[in-house]
Amino acid sequence: MNINLGEEISRRRRDQKLTQEDLAELSDLSVNFISRLERTKDQNISIQKLDSIARALNTTTPDIINNAYRIKKIKPENPVAVTPIFIQKVTNELRKLPPDKAERVCKSLIVLLKEIN
Repeated sequence: MNINLGEEISRRRRDQKLTQEDLAELSDLSVNFISRLERTKDQNISIQKLDSIARALNTTTPDIINNAYRIKKIKPENPVAVTPIFIQKVTNELRKLPPDKAERVCKSLIVLLKEIN
């Protein structure tokens, strides 16, 4: 049986209503890479890139790999609530910051959110 990570990634991306562009941005990979990965059966991918994609899809690398190997795709019994795309984008931007700056931004964001409510 052939493993097809690209097909599994594409299925999960579409289930979450993400475009290839959204997934590329959330995983810090190029749209061309995501597109090639999804349409090519024997695409090689580093574990680091697969980890980035898994995080962007709110799952784990082992879960993607295990499901890609199965003949019958398994949907989670208790589906994880899908994080809205803009919250994912904010989280992605925070990951890019040094920890001290990310913490300062989060504290400021909390103050702002409390003011709005």
